[in-house]
Amino acid sequence: MRRETTAILLIVLALLSIGLITIYSVAAVKTNGMSLFWRQAACVAVGLGLMLYLATFFDYHRFGEPLFFRGIVGLALLLLVAVLIPGIGVEVNGATRWIRLPIIHQFQPSEIAKFALILLLARKLAENRDRIATLRGGFLPMAAITGAFVLLVLMERDLGIPAVMGSVAFLMIFMGGARWFYVFGSAIAGSAFIVAMIKTSPYRWQRLISFLDPFAHRNDGGFHLIQSLAAFARGSYGGVGPGAGEQKLFYLPAAHTDFIFAVWGEEMGLLGTAPVVAMFVAFLFLGMRIANAAPDLFGSLLAAGITMLISLQAAFNMGVTIGLLPTKGLTLPFVSYGGTAQIVFLAMAGILMNIGLQAGAYYEVRQEFAVAH
Repeated sequence: MRRETTAILLIVLALLSIGLITIYSVAAVKTNGMSLFWRQAACVAVGLGLMLYLATFFDYHRFGEPLFFRGIVGLALLLLVAVLIPGIGVEVNGATRWIRLPIIHQFQPSEIAKFALILLLARKLAENRDRIATLRGGFLPMAAITGAFVLLVLMERDLGIPAVMGSVAFLMIFMGGARWFYVFGSAIAGSAFIVAMIKTSPYRWQRLISFLDPFAHRNDGGFHLIQSLAAFARGSYGGVGPGAGEQKLFYLPAAHTDFIFAVWGEEMGLLGTAPVVAMFVAFLFLGMRIANAAPDLFGSLLAAGITMLISLQAAFNMGVTIGLLPTKGLTLPFVSYGGTAQIVFLAMAGILMNIGLQAGAYYEVRQEFAVAH
């Protein structure tokens, strides 16, 4: 698994470079915009240090110890509750998803909650592997854990992150041995719940209507998508060149976060966007190979959860920018601006690489044992 681990490291470094280049391009045209770039660069440096430490010096099995996983899960739940308290949570564009801290500009608890949910499910599924096929003793407790996290994030008026968290969680539960019809039934119920959330929320319903016909809503809900599509159209095959994009000139909202892929597409064209898609596809393939070769069920589920979370969020983000999905407010992992997300994603990449390195060592020992006998 050393080749897979090395390939993941190279993919992460390439995506980080693309992100910093694009953020620099966007920041250069904003008033005091370079502070965004330097803040992101600092978070990348911190995240890289954490990733390398977790990959090479920290045994991922320690996350399964009660002190570690209870502490991480408890902290995540505490922060998810704290962000809902007036005076602590910061409201931006009608959503309360951030906590303002003295040194860190804004901290987003839901980013830690993603990893906490994956960690908790991996631990509990491995612990209850003999009962997961049952409904009351296996599946329902895992579904309840998922529901608790999803509902807390939903209370922040966020639908995109809960959708990703729920999808990854039920895929993990299925991989852990749950019966397919339990998972399928939950998927139907979850889809119905999302539809109900959209139907009963005027701004979400308007966002869906705008997605179905953005040009009929060019001055309100469809504006983001139209500008994103214009960026890709202008970029065509070869792009307009690094730094020469025009959509970032206050035409395309959230150019350095949710729609950074469109900025990259305008400046680098299909020749630049196709490798990004290929890297995330390769990340999914390599991560699942590591999960399949992990020394134990806990490591396998943890690796699979991390891989699916990063890959699925990337697919959602890129799908939004090209008009395949409604706008959800999801960033592109390793590329978009966002300190909390960057550090957490890099930490998860480090854990994935640690599992890969231990899987490689386990495979070598197993091969030596087979030859000896």
